[in-house]
Amino acid sequence: MKLRSIFMAVAATVAISMPAQAADTLTVDDLLKLVEQGQARDDKSFKARMARFNASKAEQEKLVSNAQDERSRLEQLSASKEAQFQQNETAIAEAQERLTNRLGSLKELFGVLQQVAGDTKSVFEGSVVSSELPGREAFLTDLIQTAGSSSKLPSIQDLEKLWFEMQREATYSGRISRYNAEVVMPSGETVEKTVVRVGGFNAVAAGNYLNWDLEAGRLVELDKQPGGRYNGPAAELESASGTELTGFWVDPSRGQLLKIMGQSPELGDRVDQGGVVGYIIMVLGAIGVLLAVWRMIVLYGEAGRIKAQMKSDNANENNALGRVMAVFNANKNADTETLELHLGEAIAAEIPRLTRAIGWIKIISVVAPLLGLLGTVTGMIDVFETMSLFGTGDPKLMAGGISQALVTTVLGLVAAIPCVFLHTLTNNRSRELMMILEERATGILARQAEQQQAKAA
Repeated sequence: MKLRSIFMAVAATVAISMPAQAADTLTVDDLLKLVEQGQARDDKSFKARMARFNASKAEQEKLVSNAQDERSRLEQLSASKEAQFQQNETAIAEAQERLTNRLGSLKELFGVLQQVAGDTKSVFEGSVVSSELPGREAFLTDLIQTAGSSSKLPSIQDLEKLWFEMQREATYSGRISRYNAEVVMPSGETVEKTVVRVGGFNAVAAGNYLNWDLEAGRLVELDKQPGGRYNGPAAELESASGTELTGFWVDPSRGQLLKIMGQSPELGDRVDQGGVVGYIIMVLGAIGVLLAVWRMIVLYGEAGRIKAQMKSDNANENNALGRVMAVFNANKNADTETLELHLGEAIAAEIPRLTRAIGWIKIISVVAPLLGLLGTVTGMIDVFETMSLFGTGDPKLMAGGISQALVTTVLGLVAAIPCVFLHTLTNNRSRELMMILEERATGILARQAEQQQAKAA
């Protein structure tokens, strides 16, 4: 069965490889011949493959032999190199020991030199003098590496240059210099400006204080200047001649105090900390002051007109006393009691004109401190809420509420104090004018009563 299958497969293969017409006339003998021919071709191909394999095997054996020879040569070379390395290690150790013995106390000297160079480098990096003498740190960096190296020693010239740089730093620290340097503006732009340096403390340019940035190694203009009180002398120092004396504010902390002053809030920042309540207090205070000024102007003008009326017997109705006298002139023939009623009515009509808006000033002087207290309570509520959420570890989180609590109280007092003072002035002035009217009305009544008694007699 298996043989039959093989035969059918061979026959099918032969049939596929032959044309259709030849396959139809193929006999068994022809098929046997074809099989024999195929077997002969396969034997020939197999023998060719075996020959190539044997030739390749010989070549591979030759390559293996060459690799083994190369490995032996490299092993011998490695052994010789390892021996040479051991000899070099021993020679280096002996030379190092001889160098250490020869150095002796100089080794300690170079250690001290390395330390001094490191300290000097730190001083140079943080000194504003470096803006005038840039690049000094490179020499110190090389000197530190040289002093710490065992293969290269510092020279006499290096020691003399270190002494020179230290002496130059001390000399320049006691000098006021004018030079050009690059300044980083608050906007981030770098501009070359004429800089005036006062020793190792401060540097100014165009009337503004500069700060030496340690990381960037450049002069940086402060984002927030300390104010005209300090910037004014800085501008005068820049414009001063070589022999002219001028005052200048020196920061002994070399810029730290200027930074702190820049971080301190100004008046506008303080007001902003008061929040909405603070602005309401300010508006009310301004309204109270304006009302008081207006009433003082009106009352002083009225007082001048009343004084002029007191010198004249003719009633002028442009002032309160003139209008009261006009009422008297209109009721001269009335009896004393009736005239007294008319004059009282006229004075009562003048009181609202004299005391107009004065009550509002008093109300503002009372309400402003209460609003300040409201802002204080609100701010303390914010503080306690912050404490309940974040604890008391970071005081900056509580600064906003505390600032509002204190600022609103201050604003309330600032608004109330002048309002109380101005209310007292305007109220006293209006009462003086009312007393003048009452005094004049009493005098009119007295004269009227005397005239009536004289007529009756």
